[in-house]
Amino acid sequence: MGAVKSKEAALALNVSQTTIKRWASYYPAVFRKDRFGHYLFNERDLELLGLIKAAIERGETMEQIKLPTPGMEQPRLDEAFLETAASSELLRTADDDMLTRILQVEQRLEQKADEVVNAQIRQHREELEELRRMIEQIAASIEYTRHPLTAMDELRKNEPKAPAAEKPRKRGLFRSMFIWF
Repeated sequence: MGAVKSKEAALALNVSQTTIKRWASYYPAVFRKDRFGHYLFNERDLELLGLIKAAIERGETMEQIKLPTPGMEQPRLDEAFLETAASSELLRTADDDMLTRILQVEQRLEQKADEVVNAQIRQHREELEELRRMIEQIAASIEYTRHPLTAMDELRKNEPKAPAAEKPRKRGLFRSMFIWF
């Protein structure tokens, strides 16, 4: 059987996952963690956790519990633990079944990662398109501020011109002098 995580160990021992983690952290030299900091328990570790459970049920404290070292004789488990372990489907699964599950999880993980990357690419494309539109608007604004009169003249050229009203004629100075006399 391969290694199991604290959740599966908790199910096998019929205790909470927090309890398993607390017991394992009390004996850091005995129980190993994976590269992500999660506890991994093999069959021997599960037996040791069963010993801890039995000792606590007898009223011992964690300080009083002495775990056997790897060179010592294998511990004997109580019948309740053996029945629980036997009924646990996880402990009865074959290594091939575990490998198949791991491969399926890896495949789902890759698929999910691809979906996330595709969504991020779409979002980045939309953001780039929005930035391109903003740059075009800024460029048009800058061009307008450089040549505001030219732009106004262009508009005035395109406007239809109204016919000019006739201005009254100015009388010449000479003519106005004779009118007075």
